Amino acid sequence: MRRPWAAVVRHTRDVVPAGPEGLVWWLTLLASVGVTAVIPLLPLYAQEGGADLHTIGLMAAAYLVTNLLFLYAAGQLSDKVGRRPLMGVGLATYAACSLGFVIWTTPAGFITLRGLEGIAAACFLPAALAYVADRYPGTERGVRISQLAVAENLGLLLGPAFGGVVKTFFGMPALFILLTLMCVVGTLMVARLPHVPLADELPPATTSVGWRARLEEAVAPWRAARRVLLAGVWARATGAGFAFGLYLTVWPLFMRTLGASDWDVSLSWTMFAVPALIFGPMAGRLIDRHGPERLTVWGAAFSSVVVCSYALSGSVGVLIALCVLEGIGFAFSYPAQNTLVVQCAPEALRGRVIGLITGGRTLGTLLGALATPWLYAHGPLYAFGATSVICLAGAALLGLALAVEGRRRLAAG
Repeated sequence: MRRPWAAVVRHTRDVVPAGPEGLVWWLTLLASVGVTAVIPLLPLYAQEGGADLHTIGLMAAAYLVTNLLFLYAAGQLSDKVGRRPLMGVGLATYAACSLGFVIWTTPAGFITLRGLEGIAAACFLPAALAYVADRYPGTERGVRISQLAVAENLGLLLGPAFGGVVKTFFGMPALFILLTLMCVVGTLMVARLPHVPLADELPPATTSVGWRARLEEAVAPWRAARRVLLAGVWARATGAGFAFGLYLTVWPLFMRTLGASDWDVSLSWTMFAVPALIFGPMAGRLIDRHGPERLTVWGAAFSSVVVCSYALSGSVGVLIALCVLEGIGFAFSYPAQNTLVVQCAPEALRGRVIGLITGGRTLGTLLGALATPWLYAHGPLYAFGATSVICLAGAALLGLALAVEGRRRLAAG
């Protein structure tokens, strides 16, 4: 009778780490729940506050644009002052914005607050990933990064249901106040994280103050980076972001044409996130044993094929089953991609590299949110087919970059 429970306990320990990484795991879950709890509800809340469809579109754009603009700068700052301050600033900004949605309920307020939340996301998530990577430079890095990916996906699974329950029984202001309190507690908990010294890999500062010297000082660290591989990962992240832009805009409309209810739409997101909880520990062990390269490419290619198959489906049940299949590919490719990201550059550049790759994903999301509704107007196959091709192209470019990297290593060896 104890064996099933023992298996559950072991799996939980594989998913939720102990120590400082465990605290980062819970903070990441908190941030993910806070974001996903309001995504389905915020447009309705803004509409009740007098926002029209144009304003709601500007809200989405404000988040993506500020996130894109600040990701690299936030990563650079985390390389200089440490990961913990950026994590604290991100959570504190989330707290202030959540409270702001209760106080500043005008269309201009909604747009401004969403823009600030884009900056908060740029500060927190890359810094959290870099913090875990800093603490585990060795063989356990894949496991730890996979655990962080599980926390993000668990937030995707729990957030919409949590937000819906609180709104139904207590209203949207209560949800925002609760999220404010959660983020305040999270900000205070960041101070409990132990300090991880940053690597001193930057070259000595030059005594010259000329612009050429300053440019050389800025470019020098990047010469040690694996730039070809970095370009391949950026292409893959941009393609994945394009698909996410499709899901934010077209997906609910497409499911409605097949007779899906609001519950079915929410369930599709939940079922996409479930495989990460099941296969996350396995993905981490495979990454540490065999490397992240193959898992990233093949997982991305598998998910890309599933994206195209959505347009050929004729029932809601089949769509949800396909969401599970795509989620399996994502459960392996996403932590493998994150592990590959932290291998692209010296530790002194880690925050900037993570910000650059995450910026590619945000750029892809913005492009997907703009392009796929226009493609969908010509037919579902145009939207899903084009997205699948873009995702496959990103995976192919990453595979090409890995091949070039491998040849260079052989030539050097």
